[in-house]
Amino acid sequence: MGVLADRIKIVSAYVDELVRRGASERVGPVNREVLFLLDGVGGLQAGPLLARRALRLEGHRCGTILYSWQYGVPGEIWTDLMWFRRNRVVAAKLTRKLLAFRRANPETKIHMLAFSGGAGIAVFACEQLDGRPLIDTLILAGPALAPAYNLGRALRAVNRCYALISHRDKWILGVGTRLFGTIDRFHCAAAGQVGFRIPAGLSAEDSQAYDRFREIPWSPALGRLGHHGGHTSWASVAFLRRHLPSMLEGNPALPAHELKPP
Repeated sequence: MGVLADRIKIVSAYVDELVRRGASERVGPVNREVLFLLDGVGGLQAGPLLARRALRLEGHRCGTILYSWQYGVPGEIWTDLMWFRRNRVVAAKLTRKLLAFRRANPETKIHMLAFSGGAGIAVFACEQLDGRPLIDTLILAGPALAPAYNLGRALRAVNRCYALISHRDKWILGVGTRLFGTIDRFHCAAAGQVGFRIPAGLSAEDSQAYDRFREIPWSPALGRLGHHGGHTSWASVAFLRRHLPSMLEGNPALPAHELKPP
């Protein structure tokens, strides 16, 4: 019953946030710190709006910019998931947006939080930064990428990266991605469920970039914060209030593990 009640809370908080405050592209001051937000496939923007709600309730002064990369009618997920070529294009647009923001705001810390399929867009965009260390913190929540995806090129553009992993995400990132594929078009359980692994044969530069990467696994203790391990639970406002600020500061309050080389 607790799981169902917490899922209802997430939906209720999302609807309330959307109705009361809308889904504006930019919210809050960005002169000191900004968080770029990317939702998963379908474009309902639940994750970004709930992240904004959590930061506001926590009194965090980080401004936010919502990057809407999805295609077509909100709720239609298949085009976003399967149109790989378009996803590379919208990632390139995000890269240009990040560079333009940096030129206009040279002193602002830039973070990025991406949910599910949006994690793929965020990673593709960071790859195209060509190693320019633009992103302070990259957070991949339930990433719908293949476990062996080479993150090295993307990691060269960030100071630190956290991947939020839940072995209980068996339907969306287990069965779902086996049947319909990951955002990088592999039919397998996604990294958001089973974790990433360092690919063999990396260049020295890519291998070294993994020093900036940590995985944060789900644990049953997070159930107290409305996160029971399901795919949408990373957007729990209670979870985000408690743990998002510490991740942005580079000092997560949850255990964060390095990946072991193959």
